[in-house]
Amino acid sequence: MPSTNRLFLLSGLVVLLVVLAIAFAPFAVSNGIRLWIWWAAKQEGFIASIDQIDASFLRPVVIRQLHVKSMRENALRVDLTATDVSVGLNFKHILLHMRGRIIHSLSIRELHVEVHRTNPNVRAITRRGWATLQRWLPEDLTIANSEMRVENGPTLILLRRGFLSASETEAGRFSAAEIMIASPWLRQTFSQLRGATHWEANRLTLGGLTLSRGLDLQSATADLSRLGKQRVGVQFDVDVFGGEIRGNISHEWRSQHSNWKIAGGASDISLAQTSDVFGFADRIDGLLHAANFTFRGNLAEPDRVTASLWTELTGPTWHNRTAEAIMVGAAVYNRKIELQQLYIRQKSNQFILSGEAAFPANASGWLSPDFRGNISASINQLGDFVGLFGASPDDFAGKITIEGAMDTRDRKFGGHLAVEGTSLTFFKTAVDTLSAKLNLKATELEIEQLDLKSKNDLLTAQGKVDISHEHNYSGTLDARADDLLDYFPSFRGPAGKRVNYVPVDVQATINSGKWDARGAIRVPDSSPISFTANFSLPIGTDWNAFQLSPLNVTFDFPSVFLAKAPQVFHPAIFQDGILSGSISLSETLQHPRIGGDVQLINGKLSGDGWTSFDFTEAGSRIVFAGNRASVEFLNLATKDVDLSLRGEIDFEDINDVTVRISGATPIFDLTSTQVDCVNKIKTVPVVLILAPAVAEFELRGGLFKSGWTANLHEATDFESLAISDPDGGARKFPLCLGTSPEEKTLLLGALPRSETGAETLRPKKQEKRR
Repeated sequence: MPSTNRLFLLSGLVVLLVVLAIAFAPFAVSNGIRLWIWWAAKQEGFIASIDQIDASFLRPVVIRQLHVKSMRENALRVDLTATDVSVGLNFKHILLHMRGRIIHSLSIRELHVEVHRTNPNVRAITRRGWATLQRWLPEDLTIANSEMRVENGPTLILLRRGFLSASETEAGRFSAAEIMIASPWLRQTFSQLRGATHWEANRLTLGGLTLSRGLDLQSATADLSRLGKQRVGVQFDVDVFGGEIRGNISHEWRSQHSNWKIAGGASDISLAQTSDVFGFADRIDGLLHAANFTFRGNLAEPDRVTASLWTELTGPTWHNRTAEAIMVGAAVYNRKIELQQLYIRQKSNQFILSGEAAFPANASGWLSPDFRGNISASINQLGDFVGLFGASPDDFAGKITIEGAMDTRDRKFGGHLAVEGTSLTFFKTAVDTLSAKLNLKATELEIEQLDLKSKNDLLTAQGKVDISHEHNYSGTLDARADDLLDYFPSFRGPAGKRVNYVPVDVQATINSGKWDARGAIRVPDSSPISFTANFSLPIGTDWNAFQLSPLNVTFDFPSVFLAKAPQVFHPAIFQDGILSGSISLSETLQHPRIGGDVQLINGKLSGDGWTSFDFTEAGSRIVFAGNRASVEFLNLATKDVDLSLRGEIDFEDINDVTVRISGATPIFDLTSTQVDCVNKIKTVPVVLILAPAVAEFELRGGLFKSGWTANLHEATDFESLAISDPDGGARKFPLCLGTSPEEKTLLLGALPRSETGAETLRPKKQEKRR
C-alpha cells in the first residue's frame, strides 16, 4: 500500500477515534464518576447516591444532587447533601497520573452537612481516604450557601447561611449569617460575619473578620497540606479586648495514639471588656498582662501528656474584691502536676503556694489529690486578704504570718504549719496575739499548741482531730476572761452606762467528741455561779441533733445580787433582788429532766424596761422535779395592786411547754373585746366587781419558738369543768409581746392594795370557791 494511502487511513482512524470520544465522552465520564464516587464511599463506610450527572465535552461536570450518608450507626455519623455541584476536572493529571491537582475548580450551590461523633476512638475514614481527599482539593472553590451542624460529645457547632470563595489566583471572601458554639466551657453566637480568604499551597487563610465588639480575627490559617498524612493545623492571631492572643494548634492521628500540639500566648487583655461582652453577672475588672500555654498529647492518655502554663493578672477585681497581682506557673509531665508558684499580692499582703501533685487516675481523684508543697504568707491587713475569698473584711483585722508544708501522698496526710499573729480581730473579737502549731499526720490533725491572748484574757488548747472516717476529736481547753460581757454583747448595758465586770473561768476535757466542762462565773458582790456540763458534740452536729443527744448540766448559784448582774434584756428588767438556787438538767434538751429549785427574793422591776407588763416588784420560788415544776409562790406587785399566785410548769417537751398560774387572791378579766394579739398585760385595781373571775391563767408554746398563747379560764368550779371540758369557759389570746407598735392590752383586775371593804365586795361565787 502506498505511503499516501496509509497516511490517509491513519488520519481517518484518528478522526474516527476523536469523533467517538466526543460522542461517548459524556456517557463515559458521567458513569465513570458515578461508579468511582459509589466505590470510594463504600470503601470508607458510606452510602453515596447521585441524582443526575451532566458531563458535556470539555465542560465542567455538573452533579445535580449528591447525598452521602454513613452506613454504620455506631461509627462517625455523617449526612451530606450537595446540590448543583460543578466540578472542573484536570483530565491530563487523571489520565496520565501526573502529580498536581485533579480538580481545578469546584462550585456548590447548596451544601448541607451534619456530623455526629459520640465515640472519640472511632476513626472517621482510612488513611487512603485522607490521601484521596487531599488529592481532590481544588484550585478554586465556591460554596454559595451552606448549612452545617457538628456535634462532638457535649460540643455543638452550627453554621447558618455560609458563603465561601477561595482561589489561588485572587482574593476570595467569606460570610455567615450566624455561627454558634456551645460547650461546657463556652456558649457564644456570632452573627453577620464578613471576611477575606486566601488559598495557596493547600492552606486556607481567613482574615479581617470582626466577631463581636472588641473581638477581631486578624488571621486564621488552616493547614491542609499534610491531610494525606492525617495531620492538620491551625494558626490564628486575634485582637481580644485591647490585647492579643496568638496560637498554633495541630492534630495528628496517623498512629494509634492521637496527638495534639497546642502553643499560645496572650497579652494585655482587659478583663472588664471581657466581662461586659460575655455578660457576666458580676463585673470583673483588671488586666491579663501576659500568659503562655503549651500542650502536647491527648487527655484520653494522661501518661503521654505534657503541658505548661504561666499567667499574670494585674489588678484583678471580682465581687468587689481586688488584688494587685496574681501569678500562676504550673507544668504537667509524667502524670504529675508541678505547681511552680501561686503568688497573690494585695497591698502589703503576700501569699505563696508551691508544690507537686500526682495526676489523678479518675475524676474522683481530684477530691483527694496526692499533693505535697510549701505555704508561705505574710499578711499585714487580714481583713482585705480574707475579703478575696468571700469573707466580710469588717469581721477581720490584724497581722498574721504562716509558714508550713504539707504532704498527702498515698492519701496519708502529713506536714506542719506555724501561725503567728498580732493585733488581730476575728468576727469583731479582738485578739492581741495568736500562736499556733499544727501537725498534719496520716489520720489525724494534731493541735500541738494554740494560744490566744486578748488583754488579760487567755485561751490555751491542745488536741487531736481524727481526719479519717469517724472524725472524732480529743483534747483540753482552758479559758479565762476578765469580763464575760466582752464576748456576749447582748448582755451589755446601754451605751455610756458602766457595767460591772463579770470574770469567767472554763476548763474542758474532750474525749472522742464528748465534753466534760466545768467553770465559774463571778458576779460582783455575789457568790460564784459554778457549773458543770457533760455532753456529746460530734463534728457536724446541728441544733436539732444536739437537742436529742444526752447531756448533764448543773448550775449552783447560792446568792446572785441582780443589781450587779448582767442584764439579758434591754432595757433592764431587774433593778434589785437576790436570786439563789441549784439546777441539774439530764437526759436531753428536747425532753429534759430537771431537779432543784430557784428562788427570787425582793425583786425590784423596772417599769420602763419591762414594757409588756406593769409590775414593779416580784418574788418567787420554783421547785423542779423531773419534767414538771411547782411554782410554790409568785408574788407580784404594781403601784396599786398586790398579786399572790401559784402554779405549775409542764416541760415534758420543750416544743410544747405549759405554764398554769392560779391566784391565791382573786383576778378578774376586764378585757371587753377579743383581740387578735396581745402585746401588753396590765393589772388595775377594781372595787366594784362586775367582771368574771379568772380561775386559771395558762401559757402554752415552744421554749425556743414564737407563737405562744394565753388562755383565761373563767369557770367558777374549774376542777369539775376540766373533767367535762378541758377548754370550756376559756378565752384564748395569741401573744406577740414586743412585736407590734400598736398597743393591744390584756386588761386584768385585782383588789386594791388596801383591803378595806374587800370582804363585802367579794362575790358569793368566790366565797363558795374559797
